Amino acid sequence: MKILGREPALWTALTTVAVQFLVAWGVDLSEQQQAWINAATTAVMGLVIAVSVARDQIVPAASGVLAALLQLAVSFGADIDQKQITTAGALLTAVLGLWLRSQVTAPVGADGAKVAKVRTAR
Repeated sequence: MKILGREPALWTALTTVAVQFLVAWGVDLSEQQQAWINAATTAVMGLVIAVSVARDQIVPAASGVLAALLQLAVSFGADIDQKQITTAGALLTAVLGLWLRSQVTAPVGADGAKVAKVRTAR
């Protein structure tokens, strides 16, 4: 999958280098904040890939992104505890589960027979 003509791994690497560049030029970020920025970027790219190639796998990817972004907010001083992060992830999982129900087809029909995969144009 390509984003803006490049592979997601390249964008993730660019973010890592950009954060290091900003810190070298005087932006005040702790090592923990730098790590969380990089982790959040990696999680977001993972979600983009999941949406593009395996829509039925979006729930774990989206939950991971939410957790990474909330942890990023905590590293910048947001007053969010682990219980709130966990319950936000649970809510997101439930909402996406309801949404996905109408977006994907089970690989096995009600009669037990395999269902052919339908390819959609993108």
